[in-house]
Amino acid sequence: MSFVSLEDLVVWTNQWIPKLPKNFDVIVGIPRSGLLIANIIAVRLGKSLTTPDLFCQEVFWLSKRIPDQFDKGKILLVDDSIDSGQSMAEAYLKVKSAAPGSTITTAALIVTPESLSQVDCYYKIIPHPRLFEWNLLHAKKGVLVSDLDGVLAENCPPGYDRNENLYLKWLEDAKPYIIPCFTVDTILSCRLEKYRAQTEAWLAKHGIRYHELILWDLDCKSQRQGQNAQFKINHILRIKPDLIWESSYHEAQEIWEKTKVPTLCFDEMVLFA
Repeated sequence: MSFVSLEDLVVWTNQWIPKLPKNFDVIVGIPRSGLLIANIIAVRLGKSLTTPDLFCQEVFWLSKRIPDQFDKGKILLVDDSIDSGQSMAEAYLKVKSAAPGSTITTAALIVTPESLSQVDCYYKIIPHPRLFEWNLLHAKKGVLVSDLDGVLAENCPPGYDRNENLYLKWLEDAKPYIIPCFTVDTILSCRLEKYRAQTEAWLAKHGIRYHELILWDLDCKSQRQGQNAQFKINHILRIKPDLIWESSYHEAQEIWEKTKVPTLCFDEMVLFA
């Protein structure tokens, strides 16, 4: 599995821009992800920016240096990636119907070997399976096992887990980190089983949906003794998921080495695969 981070997206887009033609009048981004790339291109080239729907309504984002009246004959239509090509085809028809005399160049930052012929310009060829950071929360890839602290919730502040009153208060008030739009198959946490009620209440409070919550059935936190990764590995080998979300870099690396399940580290936003 290949992983593309938001940092990759920005770097690659900036590397791509010098290779693109410079004679476009309008940059049209296909929402949502394509609009991010189109915005970078428009800013770098000093061009107007819009979406296919807004183009049809004659609505454009302009800088102060771009006059309200400008030529719209040469259009760059941009998406983040191309797979089936359906989104690009639909966007192309919308823009062409609103500007039948225009010249539209289609472009995608990322293509597959099968889809590269569907656009005029592209930057990277990345075959499936692939995972984009900007799609993590709404594009589920198979069976997912997710860590809790450092992924779904903020990490526990240093020292709080040694003070029971502070820890219990934190379990109740911890800030959410990311909230997926889908149901997580398994939440696998090194929190102790005795904190299940507080953990379930927190997950419900923040609308995090899941099928299974696995906690560590120990008497006290000191019994973990640096065995966090192995605890997770034992369950992962039983569950056999397609993807793991893990907070710690070193634990993510160890989990990948011992399970060979692609493991995304949220601390460094890097995929072990």
